[in-house]
Amino acid sequence: MELTTNERRLSLGAVMLHMLGIGMTLGLTFPLTSLTMEAWGSSGWVIGLSGAMAPLAILLFMPVLPHVAKRLGAIRAMMVGCAIGIGGLLIMYAIQSVPVWIVARFIIGAGLALPWLVGDIWINTAAKEESRGRVIAGYVACLFTGFSVGPLVLDAVGIEGFMPFALGCSALALAVLPLVMVGRFAPPIEAEAGSGILSAARAVPVMAVGAFLAGFTEALIFSLLTIWGLDIGLDETGTLRLLTTCVVGGVLLQFGAGLLADRVGRQRLLGLIGLVLIAVAILLHVATGLVIYLAAFMTGGLILALYGLSLTLLGERFPPAKLAVASAAFLVLYQLGSIIGPVVAGLAMDGVGPLGFILSLLIPGAIIAAVAFTARTPKEV
Repeated sequence: MELTTNERRLSLGAVMLHMLGIGMTLGLTFPLTSLTMEAWGSSGWVIGLSGAMAPLAILLFMPVLPHVAKRLGAIRAMMVGCAIGIGGLLIMYAIQSVPVWIVARFIIGAGLALPWLVGDIWINTAAKEESRGRVIAGYVACLFTGFSVGPLVLDAVGIEGFMPFALGCSALALAVLPLVMVGRFAPPIEAEAGSGILSAARAVPVMAVGAFLAGFTEALIFSLLTIWGLDIGLDETGTLRLLTTCVVGGVLLQFGAGLLADRVGRQRLLGLIGLVLIAVAILLHVATGLVIYLAAFMTGGLILALYGLSLTLLGERFPPAKLAVASAAFLVLYQLGSIIGPVVAGLAMDGVGPLGFILSLLIPGAIIAAVAFTARTPKEV
């Protein structure tokens, strides 16, 4: 069904608002789990295990989720995923136990994987080719705005009582409302029989590498930027401001990246982003004073642009029949990067100090630049 301009705008706006709620819930549950378990006296490895449950659930279930989404349809799939997420949050509130919370985090991750996947499919299906970069920039900005708002909300209400769980459930419930209003505009979900995640990744290596490195660099920023700040002599307030500056840069600079993506070749732009990331990583290493915050602002924008541009490239290269499996491949690689990034960067910092953090940004920049400038991919797979 061909949508009118107004119908397309309503469709795109609804899925962006939906992902704002998904991002907020994810951004709230991660620190809620960590801070509560720390208050219970849990060891670091147990807290780390709980944090790994959501990515693990996504990795395990993502290969079958395109076919689940096809069977349920876009709207029902997103509603079912949100309902599972709400169920996991209510379990956490009802049973204050470390093993139960670890299982509940797995349930929440499995549930929210479904609307995340369908959201990626929806945005690429509904976007027009000439404005795909700008549309996906808005989508990515909404997702990560929600993610960054989650901790602020938790800071305001605290970790005690029902309120943080109620807010998480409310965010998911409200995220469903825009979908109900535009249900007739939802795209069909197609998943070709016999198509697989690995084949989708091999077909467009630039997308695959970009997805992995987006997860790798985002996770190490959220995990280790404050530690790096302390290592170079900033106080605790300064490091928190550094992370906030990085997140704000990530959201605001998406719109510039999206505009450029619609005016120059997206694969070439991904390569240029890699080269600029190398330069900004070097600037972070040598900068002092306020220049460090400027470099952090730019770093956030470049790293989130890796996610947005790779997703844009996915929609450009894959036809609708292959988009669901390709989107699943994208999210699997993104989650793998999210798991591996903090570990590799942490080991590098243990070995060579703050320089290890810089190298963990610089090397991914060099890799994506090399792949983007040399890989040849057909216009449509």
